[in-house]
Amino acid sequence: MHKPPVLWVHGADDKIVADTSFVDINHLGQLGAIPGWPGKEAAPPQPMKQQTRAVLDAYARAGGSFTEVEFSDCGHSPHLEYPDTFLDALGAHVGIKARISS
Repeated sequence: MHKPPVLWVHGADDKIVADTSFVDINHLGQLGAIPGWPGKEAAPPQPMKQQTRAVLDAYARAGGSFTEVEFSDCGHSPHLEYPDTFLDALGAHVGIKARISS
């Protein structure tokens, strides 16, 4: 079975897709910010970057491949915060020169 290469682009400072995301109600519950949170056994926090990396590592072990591009000093939107660098990474992934001249 053909397994296409995957490009994972993310910001190092992303607060939304993060291992300790403040949009994860269970992470907030663990911090004591959600009254009545049932506890880690019933509602564990979701470490999103760890989970993504685990899925991509399993994909690679099964014969696929992935490239991870992490943008430092970048939040949730690398394509908006660093558009030229993002387009370079995307272009390299799909095999074209993606930079658009202004």
